[in-house]
Amino acid sequence: MAMVVMHKDFQAGYKLDGSLKKNAWDLMLKLSSSENSNGLNLKMPQGAIDRRVRVARVNDNFRAVLFDASNPGEASYVLVAIKPHDLAYQYAATLKMQVNPMNGVFEVLKSADAEPVAVEPPTAARPVADDRPLLLPFQSAELIGLGITERIAGRAVQVRDEDELQRICVDAPSWQGSALLDLAFGASLEDVRRTYTVLASETDRSGSHEFGNGASDPGQLRESLQRPGSQMDFVVFSDDEHMRRILEGDFEAWRVFLHPEQRSVAYHPGWKGAFRITGGAGTGKTVVGMHRAVFLARRSNVRVLVTTFTRNLAAELKRQLAQLAEPEVLNRIDVRHIDQLAREVVLRAKGHRTPLRSNDERRCWLQVLGQMDLTEADRQLLTPDFLSREYVQVILGRGVRSRDEYLKVSRPGRRVRLNRLQRARIWSVVEEFERQLSLDDKTTFGKLIAEAAEIVADQRTLDTHRYDHVVVDEAQDLSPAHWRLLRGVVPVGLDDLFICEDAHQRIYGDRVVLSRYGIETRGRSRKLTLNYRTTSQVLQFARQVLGDEAYLDLDEETDSTERYRSLLTGLRPRYRGFRNETDEQRFIAQQIAEWKEEPGELGDIAVLARTGKIRDKFARALREADIPVVIVEDGDASTRRDAVHVATMNRAKGVEYQRVAVVGADAGTVPLDFVLDQSAPEEQDDVRQRERCLFYVACTRPRDQLLVTWTGTRTPFLSFLPEAPAEA
Repeated sequence: MAMVVMHKDFQAGYKLDGSLKKNAWDLMLKLSSSENSNGLNLKMPQGAIDRRVRVARVNDNFRAVLFDASNPGEASYVLVAIKPHDLAYQYAATLKMQVNPMNGVFEVLKSADAEPVAVEPPTAARPVADDRPLLLPFQSAELIGLGITERIAGRAVQVRDEDELQRICVDAPSWQGSALLDLAFGASLEDVRRTYTVLASETDRSGSHEFGNGASDPGQLRESLQRPGSQMDFVVFSDDEHMRRILEGDFEAWRVFLHPEQRSVAYHPGWKGAFRITGGAGTGKTVVGMHRAVFLARRSNVRVLVTTFTRNLAAELKRQLAQLAEPEVLNRIDVRHIDQLAREVVLRAKGHRTPLRSNDERRCWLQVLGQMDLTEADRQLLTPDFLSREYVQVILGRGVRSRDEYLKVSRPGRRVRLNRLQRARIWSVVEEFERQLSLDDKTTFGKLIAEAAEIVADQRTLDTHRYDHVVVDEAQDLSPAHWRLLRGVVPVGLDDLFICEDAHQRIYGDRVVLSRYGIETRGRSRKLTLNYRTTSQVLQFARQVLGDEAYLDLDEETDSTERYRSLLTGLRPRYRGFRNETDEQRFIAQQIAEWKEEPGELGDIAVLARTGKIRDKFARALREADIPVVIVEDGDASTRRDAVHVATMNRAKGVEYQRVAVVGADAGTVPLDFVLDQSAPEEQDDVRQRERCLFYVACTRPRDQLLVTWTGTRTPFLSFLPEAPAEA
């Protein structure tokens, strides 16, 4: 089998037109089964600067641009792009393939990138002086020493404007653009050299480092493609099945072409205990988690659990894993959302239990409170929301079994201080609540999880729910009982827990500190800061949504967005206020109608609202405008591509779209007054921060375009925007 290598631009090319996929597959099969290029009808464009570049037919109108990198005894092809016929020939003639002489990274360069840049000498006649500081305080020779091409380095060291630097980074090979951003955001030259495997001792700086046609060692291409910097742009197909999974799957480039930081974590040989990876929305934490799960599952005779907080996220993770791993590896991976895991554990040990829905649980608390002899001060404190959180976070989370234990137990993360008498009254309410549950043969999700944690903690139980490794996504939303359950299903040891979290996306529950539940990750953590999903314009907007509040992670350390950056660039987010709901709904329908006419599928468009009631109003308005709509409910990952997705902000967690309209972002709704009113005064700051995090989640769902609208007074989370009157 010939070695076939694919550049991420080739993947992007065949995805622009769905009809190209079959033709691309046929070409790739021919290349992989070919011992040499004879019979493939590969043509060299006129004026090519690299004699190994070729153009191959995809269909009547499109051509593939590739390199024939074959050596005696080994056929090798590098697929670079798919373009219309004439453009393909023009583009191919400008390309050059090389191993970077400074760091061994494999690159495909446009001819202009390999040329020196003409540095304009200073003159006394400049019309406007630019006294802004340089973004990269380095000499071009220092950047060239890292492996940055001379032209790109010459341009980069003159840049004072972030947008200009962004344009340079986008046009450069991925590793070079990423390295420039690293340097602009405070990384040292040595940091960059280490990250992208710039090892001078491994390269011969005196040679040309071109390969193929007998110019060098036949293994040089294969060795170069193992470099982390190379793997940001290129994937080597191991066999036809690997090729088929990537070609046929809906794999975005950032799921296939890992950044060196991502790869170093996903494929680390092993940690002596739990490991935690953090990062903002779109930095690829989930991607790393999925690669890690597959890496661990490829070890023989192991069982891997992949879990997350909600059903729709679990369904999405299962879909991603199916595209990433071969069937025999998938058989060793169980994907469960955390409450499903708890129900399965309890079902096997105790039989079926039906947990109450949140509204029914609230009614049960109200019923119990109505029967209790409480003072007015007690009733103001002991709301259903407060009791439910105290029950889940403290009593169930800490495994409290008696009144005496509750009177003494610490209550980490709970803002309201309680004296001994208040604790005694709360315990009485909880006892009556649990008695009522027992009489009705019901339970709650919180109690079910705590029961499951106790079951797996008992070493005498069956090993049905024992795992060698556990990968946890969206870890910031898990409760203390969840962590007790996970601690019980995997023994302490090598690579026991791989934890992905973002403190800025904590939208459920109170803060948790892992060390309190037998999970220690201090000294074993990594933070991802490069965004792969959203443009730099959307990222900047979302960071401003977070404000200047402090966000604490699972090790109780402050999590900052200071070094977050993106290689992607696009349109600036738009925002607009209205005087009434009808005008806002009409505007959104008009906007979606315009988006329908742009390239892409309807399923790449989403409308996100804070509540189900607002969601349904906008869904109705879109249907009245003859726009197909699917409402994404809990547990529905909704793979429909022929309708606009309309969902609550909560349901959008872990999902991405090309274009997103965040609607109903007015004061009173974001944050939601009802949620704040149900909270004790001491807890309202934390509740408000969760609401802010939820809005941040919604604003980070789009890949390309973000629109935010509201009626009346806009949410205070948009206070950074300039004042603008609501439109009629």
